[in-house]
Amino acid sequence: MAAAAIRAQINVLIATMFNTGLVDDAFLQLQRMREQGRVTPAYVVEVMNRFLNNAERIINDLIGLMNEPEVDFDKVDGLVQQLKLACSSVGAKRLNLCCVQHISPEAKNKEGYLAALGRVRFQFYDLRSMFKIIMELEQHLAACGPK
Repeated sequence: MAAAAIRAQINVLIATMFNTGLVDDAFLQLQRMREQGRVTPAYVVEVMNRFLNNAERIINDLIGLMNEPEVDFDKVDGLVQQLKLACSSVGAKRLNLCCVQHISPEAKNKEGYLAALGRVRFQFYDLRSMFKIIMELEQHLAACGPK
């Protein structure tokens, strides 16, 4: 596939992600920086990869805490805050909103947290699949050589 076609495919995917609320302006800003040459495409891919690894670790840690007989809700709340911060840094709007809307620190209810964690995982997997497509397309684009 030609470089221009790959770039167009990436741009359509990013626009769709933004228009559906999956990502916000922070993610678009990262893409603008790449387009302006202020950061490399490899840097953008690295940011997405780090976010995915960090978010997945946090979600797995949350699952581990929720599987304990006695849940330490202070630890849970700390991890949720870390996840929200990670989401904000990369523009993961829908995942961040899911954390804010469904995981209430006041609730301290295991069943409620488990249900909310299921919604968070769903949003994470949706975002991860889109990020992976972008990262794969960026690899193809890089294989096409410089502009």
